[in-house]
Parts: sequence; structure tokens; C-alpha cells
Amino acid sequence: MQQQDSVTIWGRGDINSNVVVAPGWEDTGSKTVTGSDGKWSLRVATPEASFTPYEMVISSKRDTLVLRDILIGDVWFISGQSNMYASFRGFINQPVYRAQEILLQSNINGIRLFKVKDGSSVVECDTIEGAWQYTKIENVIDFSAVGFVYGKTLYEYMNIPIGLVQCAQSGSKAEAWLDIESLREFGRVDLDDIVVREGLGTSRPTLQYNKMLKPLLPMRIKGVIWYQGEANVREYEVYRDLFPFLITRWREYFDNVDLPFYYVQIAPFSYDFVPGLESQYLREVQLETMKKLDHVGMAVTLDLGSREKIHPPEKELVGKRLAYWALNRTYGIESLACRGPELRSMEVDGNVAKLKFDHAPGGLSTFGRELTGFKVAGNDRNFHEAKAVIETETGSVGVVLVWSDEVRNLVAVRYGFTNYIKGSLFNVQGLPASSFRTDDW
Repeated sequence: MQQQDSVTIWGRGDINSNVVVAPGWEDTGSKTVTGSDGKWSLRVATPEASFTPYEMVISSKRDTLVLRDILIGDVWFISGQSNMYASFRGFINQPVYRAQEILLQSNINGIRLFKVKDGSSVVECDTIEGAWQYTKIENVIDFSAVGFVYGKTLYEYMNIPIGLVQCAQSGSKAEAWLDIESLREFGRVDLDDIVVREGLGTSRPTLQYNKMLKPLLPMRIKGVIWYQGEANVREYEVYRDLFPFLITRWREYFDNVDLPFYYVQIAPFSYDFVPGLESQYLREVQLETMKKLDHVGMAVTLDLGSREKIHPPEKELVGKRLAYWALNRTYGIESLACRGPELRSMEVDGNVAKLKFDHAPGGLSTFGRELTGFKVAGNDRNFHEAKAVIETETGSVGVVLVWSDEVRNLVAVRYGFTNYIKGSLFNVQGLPASSFRTDDW
């Protein structure tokens, strides 16, 4: 359970009957009365994080329920689509690197797992399928690889119990994780006949919210990690407003306007099976989101994509990069870098562009790779492959010089602005730069 909070305990019982909730960390219990529908809820204050296991007794005149081995710590919510859903088993011919080694280190009593059974519903549900589990190989192997590595990294550094709640669905669009009234407010779609018109499916609006998220509310959590966007690549212009809208609405769902929300920028992938699809625009929208909202952070994966597989294998690095955000921003470990280089400005002298980057203390590096992925254009808007070098400059700003002999009057620069690329630009802390462009053509 979430530490140092006022958490909600809720359930069902006989109509108009007394219910007593007695947590093991309190001297007395709290009382409430069930409503005309048999439902009840009350708030319980939780202590600071502790590895001491507690019990909680919930009783009425007719029944007594004892919950045992409860740990108090930080609870993180894990959501998104297939790249977050992906377990250590991977997918067919799509492995997770170092899965065996991670599993051998997964017997950790201080981490607890809850995996919500995936599914869809046209109407809001009030129950889910799932149970808290210990972190043993037989349980961890089917849990989100990104989510587990994230939680394990926090646990090892913070030395507090960590609860991980996986609520993810392969193929789901962002719209699937919002309630119907929110989607009407956003003006996304006409929802009244979605079942008749479109049938049940993971990419349909509100269906995952109804089945998987709504029953968990008003659960108290520390924050959210999110890996989603591949299903919205076609509609990146909508996603520009929809994603910040989702984050803000989820903060309302979880009753915390400052709820940390750390997410993964979708990885490079060829998308050859969809002619004309250009995922770099969705990555651009995800980058912009960090400028729109507070208490958010994005793990860049421009160096981790797979040309032929939409599920890249480096789940461990993704989980750690998300954890860097939480450790830096949520837990205050400011010496640990969490953000890759981001373009600050461009100065042009003839056919050479000087790019300055923030979040590059100590400068920039390719870590031995060739610096590639840059293109430049003149007023004709025709982009040409460019040469680039890292320039040494004092201070916390990274500098790259970019040019092409085919462009005499340079006006625009792009980096990694294509479906697939192997990112080569990093800060010296090893965090990659996102794809970007200086034009708006």
C-alpha cells in the first residue's frame, strides 16, 4: 500500500450493515456503514515505508476478512500497449535481451506485483481479475519487463518496498484508456454506437478504461509509467492534444494534480507495411509534451529501435531510463542524469549550422559511433544528407556543427527525422537525443 497517504479501502457487504477496518499499524479501527447497494468505502492513513509485514482485519456482523503480509512503500502504476505489456517471454521471434539474467535476480520479497487481466468492456466495471504476487521467477516471467526493471531499480536504490500494478493492453490506443464522458469532452469521436459500428477491439475508445482501469479507482499510487503511442501514429496531430489531456485526466482519476507521469518515446521502426506512415511526427509530439506539463518525463529510445520488429528487445534499458526520471525528479537524486540532449538553438553561418543543446553537462558524445542521421535544407526545402561533428565548448551546453556541400544557404536541420534510425548523439551520461527538426514544413 502507498506510504504516508490516505488510502481508500472499499468493498461490498450486506445492505446497511456496519463494517470495521482495522489496520495493524493503528491501535483502533475505522468504521463505516454499507449503502443501499451494499457498497462501502473509507479512508485509512498509512505510515512511512517499512519492510515490516502488517495485517488488516475487515469485519462485519456476519463476516471477517484478514489480509496478511501487507507491505507499506511506493506503488507505481504501469500502463500502455504491447511494448509495456511485453513480458520476459517476449513475443514470437522477438526476444527480451538478458531476460534469463534478470529473472535469476528476481527473488525479491520487497517487491510485489499485481497484473490486471487484460480485456475490454462497453460498460464500466467495478471488479477486475488479478491478485498480488511475490516476485519469484514463475510470477516475474509473465510480468511487464519494462515495469519490473523499473521497480527493481527503484527498490535497489531507495531500499523501500515497491508495489507494481500492471494495467496494459497490446494494441490499445490512448483513447481506450479514457472514460466516455472525457472523450466526449475532448471531441474525439462519436461514441454512442462504437459497438454496433466497430465491435469490441483493443484500439476502440474507452474499452480498456471500463474493464481494466475504472475498477482500480480510487487507488492511491506514487506515480505512472507509460509506454504507448504506436497505435496512434497515424493520428499524431490528434495525439498532440490527446496525450496531455490523458495525463491531466488520469491525475484526476487518481486524485493527485501533481502525479508523476513518466513515459517512453516510441522507438524507431521501419513501418514498411504501412506506406506513407511517418512515426517521427508522433515522436515529435511526445517530445513536445514535456514542455506542456509539469511532473512529466520522457525516456528516449532513438538508439534502441529495431528496423524489422515493433517490439525492440532492449526492455532493460527502457526500464532503467524511466527509473532515472523517478529517481531524479520524484526521489530527489539530482546528481543522477535523467534527460538526454535537447536542442536549444541554431545559428547559421553560410552553409554551416551550429546547434546548441541543453541537458548536456560535460558535453556530447557518440560513444565511438559515427555521428549520422542529420539532414539539411535550403530555401528549396529539399533535404540532403549532412555531415556533423561534435564541437568542444565549455559550460553545460553541447554543440554540434552540421553542413552539406550540396546546400549553400542552409535554413533547416533535421536529426533522426524518419521512421527508422540508429541514434548516435548522446550526452556524456549516455542518454540519447530525441529526433528533432528546426523547420515546420
